[in-house]
Amino acid sequence: MRKRRGTALLSLLLAALLLCGCVRDAQPLSWTLYRGKQLIEAAAPARSTGRDEGEMLPFGQMEYVRPDPEALHQAIAEVEPALEGGKNVRAVMTLLDRCYDEYYHFYTMYNLANIRACQDMTDPYYAQEYAWCDENFSLVRQLMEQLYALCAHSDMAGTLERRYFWEGFTQDYGGGTEQTLSDESVALMQRQSALLAQYRALTASPTIELDGQELDYNSALAGLSGWARDQAERAYYKKYNGPLSELYIELVKVRQELARSLGFEDYRQMQYRYTFERDYSPEEAEVYLAGIREHLVPVYRAAMARDLYATLRYDELSDSRLHEILGSGARAVGGQVAEAFDFMSRYGLYDIQVDDRKAPMSFQTYLTDYEAPFVFLDPYGDMEDVLGYSHEFGHYVDAYVNYDAYETIDASECFSQGMELLLLSYYGGALSPEETADLERMKLLDVLDTFVQQASFAEFEETVYSMDPEQLSAEFLNDLSLQVAVDYGYYDGYSEFYYSMSWTDIVHFFEMPFYVITYPVANDAAMQLYWLERQEPGAGVEKYLELLPRGQDGMLAMLDAGGLESPFAPGRLEKLAEDLSARLLG
Repeated sequence: MRKRRGTALLSLLLAALLLCGCVRDAQPLSWTLYRGKQLIEAAAPARSTGRDEGEMLPFGQMEYVRPDPEALHQAIAEVEPALEGGKNVRAVMTLLDRCYDEYYHFYTMYNLANIRACQDMTDPYYAQEYAWCDENFSLVRQLMEQLYALCAHSDMAGTLERRYFWEGFTQDYGGGTEQTLSDESVALMQRQSALLAQYRALTASPTIELDGQELDYNSALAGLSGWARDQAERAYYKKYNGPLSELYIELVKVRQELARSLGFEDYRQMQYRYTFERDYSPEEAEVYLAGIREHLVPVYRAAMARDLYATLRYDELSDSRLHEILGSGARAVGGQVAEAFDFMSRYGLYDIQVDDRKAPMSFQTYLTDYEAPFVFLDPYGDMEDVLGYSHEFGHYVDAYVNYDAYETIDASECFSQGMELLLLSYYGGALSPEETADLERMKLLDVLDTFVQQASFAEFEETVYSMDPEQLSAEFLNDLSLQVAVDYGYYDGYSEFYYSMSWTDIVHFFEMPFYVITYPVANDAAMQLYWLERQEPGAGVEKYLELLPRGQDGMLAMLDAGGLESPFAPGRLEKLAEDLSARLLG
């Protein structure tokens, strides 16, 4: 089934945010949904001979040139007389293809600017170019919606629906329920982009005053420990908590206005229904969060009481060794997973170097002009990076195999988190049994931590967006941050200052609101793949590859078609708590 193009327009309201990722990942939403399906079908006869790489370039040779929205405007201008002048459908479809090519080119340059801005947050050129692309992308979306309305109101609408667009296209854009972005909505989206540019600028190169000297915060922190590190953190939060709080509150205000301008009750509903196209409701998510508090927080408290993290080894790891380890696992799995890794390596479609100038986030994005995914990792420089890299590689494999065909964020996370867990059984060629066992304990603790902490972040957002923005303040946000840390069991009883103010470190809150609930929900699906692999070697990978083509639109439908349980099924959280307790606590 071809994914509808139309729903992507409102999904793209935060495309700019999803391009830049988060602490550990982000999969961008794009109009490549339909293109991806077309390319899969076109490539099917040539699968045995591999991917067409005729126009491919190494990443370092990909040139960024500021895209011109006027090119799309001119392409669309040629469609209207063709529709009215009685041209044949094939000629109109050719013109529509040109419109999409112009959009995809803009999207590619946008992503390229973002990658390079994230590689060096101190580079003013790419910071400015990314901000420009981000601001102008709302105009590009508006142009595409105008194109849809033009086609849907034409005499060719029915034919184009059957032969080019999607089932229901005419009703979506020609039946009185058009989703055309208003000038008010575009202005609000541009205001949001400007605020996010301020956020990036504010966090790009933070400084602190310590012992009478102004120091680069990240560099200073790297060389400190104990009391000195605590003092540096206090200096940072005292300086930046206020400005970041003000910026965040303004973002909340703008986003609530944006949601109302688009006909939604509130921003939360907009995010769930359109930006992320979830097949579960905010109300179901609230019940799920309560279940995590009841069943998984006690396991988490017990794990913390035993100080299980202290038993792990975080040995240093170079970027070349990290790439070698991932390659060993990918090639042991073989097939499309190995093919994707080799393509990534051949064209340098990854950045995994340790660099203080990099953005504090990791993500996978897509360069549509080249049909090439790209992985960006902000690594620690130790063994934990194997997990982060394999996570983003899971997104990469999905985008590579499906040519970035659209899927929901929740389905996307199943493939990234699933890859992390499944590859643990395939590192034997690069890691010793002891290293593999240690990495597995690390990952299972991470699974537990993900359920608990990401659920707490989801509750933080639920609370913030349920309030009148005029009632928000830095003091309220800091108190809320501490309260969720207490409620979810990770407040240590001592570092009140840190747990009050460290919410400003969560990139999701600023750049991807309401994303975080995806992590625990998809974690459940990934754990089901892990247990399949543990019970019968190869079974988890087989199921992963069975799900990968994604014949369904939503995560729950995908899991059901694959014979896996819904994360919301009765008893699932109790079962997860039991399994994790057995593995971690004995």
